[in-house]
Amino acid sequence: MKNLICLALCSLFLFSCQKNDGELIDGTNLQDLFGPFAVLVDIEPSQTTINFEAGETMFFSGELSKNTDWRITFVGQESGAIRTISGNSKVLSSQNAEWDGGANDFPSFNIEDVDVEITFPNESDAVSFEYVLTLNGLRQDEGDILSGFEDGAGLNWEFFNQTTVQGTFECGDGEAAVGDCYYKITGIVGWDWAKGSVMIKPDDGGTFGLQSNASNLFFNMAFKAVENVGPTNSFILFWFDEDENGDGIFDPATEDRITYEYWSENDEWDLISLNYADLQFDSEGNPKETNGNGLMEPSKLVAINVFYLANPENGLSTGLIDHLIFTTDEPYLP
Repeated sequence: MKNLICLALCSLFLFSCQKNDGELIDGTNLQDLFGPFAVLVDIEPSQTTINFEAGETMFFSGELSKNTDWRITFVGQESGAIRTISGNSKVLSSQNAEWDGGANDFPSFNIEDVDVEITFPNESDAVSFEYVLTLNGLRQDEGDILSGFEDGAGLNWEFFNQTTVQGTFECGDGEAAVGDCYYKITGIVGWDWAKGSVMIKPDDGGTFGLQSNASNLFFNMAFKAVENVGPTNSFILFWFDEDENGDGIFDPATEDRITYEYWSENDEWDLISLNYADLQFDSEGNPKETNGNGLMEPSKLVAINVFYLANPENGLSTGLIDHLIFTTDEPYLP
């Protein structure tokens, strides 16, 4: 009798430790780590024609047999803009595979068809998915756009070019960082680094209407060195002029002109993003000396002068600038 009781208790214990087939096992599912790869539900776009300007959204959805790396690559057929979205999951949805119409870097997408390829880098035998999307409305930038050069010069802009240099607005050649137009400075100046400049000022003659908090404000601009390229050959020099006494006139002898240099990296479009508060420091982190109160006050900004300079020993120099925009909390995202 005693042995029968022990046998019954052991059987009850073993039965109680079993899990039903439908129950989930704690921890990582071995299928997700080592199981064979398969596409259970095809990866498809939510729509193939998108108008981001009208507030439309788009994403990809589908299901895989296990968690694995995937990558979605968008390439503009005309602009050459590129955006990649990647993840590691078995389900793609609006939560992890949504495209907002932006690019990784300049150039930005335009009204155009976009080639899309979905690949699985770690699955050697996996098929890829390919689609063509049509953009008929572009994502709207969030920020204060000073100029994209789409409408030429502002009413109060000022230009400087050496006698052998041309400064021109170029449109419709497919070379712009954003939109259709940009400003081009090109020429040979054998006696000086300075080639040309454009001073951007508000049309109403006042300030740009920016916020007063410099710490979360970013100035952004696209720059491309086409000839005379490299971090020892060409650069952009910025002057940020603040009218501290509010008389409508900037006085360089008594008010703050904050300067900043950006040297070219290659012959592609560079995104220059500067935190306005950081402009008060030099490359070693020391406060710059200015003729005003030394405070960063973007609400008093009345002009931004963009100079293009290049090594005079290298012959022809060409620099392109585009899309000056202020953003809040983070740098501009193309």
